[in-house]
Amino acid sequence: MVRGPHFAGAGRALLLAAAFLAAAASFLPVAEPSCPRDDSVVKDISQMQQSSYGIDGFSHITVAGALAHGMKEVEVWLQTIVPGGRTPIHRHSCEEVFVVLKGKGTLLLGSSTLKYPGQPQEIPVFQNSTFSIPVNDPHQVLNSDKHEDLQVLVIISRPPAKIFLYDDWSMPHTAAKLKFPFVWDEDCLPAPKDEL
Repeated sequence: MVRGPHFAGAGRALLLAAAFLAAAASFLPVAEPSCPRDDSVVKDISQMQQSSYGIDGFSHITVAGALAHGMKEVEVWLQTIVPGGRTPIHRHSCEEVFVVLKGKGTLLLGSSTLKYPGQPQEIPVFQNSTFSIPVNDPHQVLNSDKHEDLQVLVIISRPPAKIFLYDDWSMPHTAAKLKFPFVWDEDCLPAPKDEL
C-alpha cells in the first residue's frame, strides 16, 4: 500500500506534538501530596509531625497508620495530654488498647447498653498500666496530675477510626456526631461531599 506524502507528514507532526507535550510536562510543577506515604521500616518518632489538631491540652502523632503508612489491621498513636487536659468524650466501633508511658490520669468509661452514656466509671490509670476500651463504649481520658504530662501509646483496630463525639455524658448515643475523617486523618482522607 502506498501512502501519500500528506499522511507521512501528519504522522511526523503527531510524533513531534507528543514529544513537545512530554518535554513541556517535565517543566510543570508537581503538587506535593497532602498526605505523603512513609513506608520506611524504621521511623524516628521525634521527627514525626505532632499536633493538637485544635484540641486544647492535647497532642497526637500517628506512629503507624492506615493512610500515611499503609497499615491495614491496626494503627498506633502517641498522645500527650497536659495537666488538666482531656480527650473529647467519644466512641468508635474498633478495639482500642492504651499503654500509659508517663504520668497518671483517669479513664472515664460510659456504657453503650443504655440510651445515653450515663454516669461514667472513673478508673485511675498510671505509668506502666494498660487498659482497653470495649467496642462502642463512650470514653474520655483525662490527665489528673497537676504537674506532669500524661503520655499514652494507643493501638486501635480497623483503621481509620470513625469517631462519634458527645457534648456531655447525658447526650443520647443517637445524637453523637460522626467525625470522619477524624482531625488527624483529614489531610489524608478528605471528607465525603454531600450530594443533593
